Amino acid sequence: MPKHHTYFPLRPCVKHYSHNHPLRPIDQIQEDEELVCSGCGLQAIGSTLMCTKSDCDFLLHKSCFKLNPLLLHQSHPNHFLQLLPTPPRNANFFICDACNDYGTGFDYHCSLCKFNLHVGCSRLPKTVNHMDHQHLLTLYYSFSCIDHNITSFVCDVCGQHLENKLWVYYCDKCDYGIHSRCTIPHCTDHMYDSV
Repeated sequence: MPKHHTYFPLRPCVKHYSHNHPLRPIDQIQEDEELVCSGCGLQAIGSTLMCTKSDCDFLLHKSCFKLNPLLLHQSHPNHFLQLLPTPPRNANFFICDACNDYGTGFDYHCSLCKFNLHVGCSRLPKTVNHMDHQHLLTLYYSFSCIDHNITSFVCDVCGQHLENKLWVYYCDKCDYGIHSRCTIPHCTDHMYDSV
């Protein structure tokens, strides 16, 4: 265990359905340790729960530990999404339907529709301030939700042509749009309030 952790051996261990070993609360993980949450795949800093086995690197944000096992998300309103601790169908990874990036940790999944959602994408706010644009950007779950007549969409940050199913942040005043992967690192507000 890295020496930077504040470790209280008398704190009770807890179990989480996603992991075989007990987990122990850790007050602070320093940012320079560059550890990754096994649930959401984002950098683990602050309060976390860490596996008690010395040869196991499993750890979770407290917020990932408390995730709801079922989620009804606006992007997939007809079915509940089940939180899976690993990618579905014994695969090594899944592709998120929001951002088209892969994931190896927790997955909000609909088995009927083969729909997958990163934990982080499930928490994206409806509006964000972006450092490259003066107006609030609104989240749309596909570019056809902006206007059914749009036949293609190009991200104003990276220039990539996007598939219609990918989520975009858009300003209708300026016809300015960004897909979620380009939006996340450049927001002026912290997007994951509970992570």
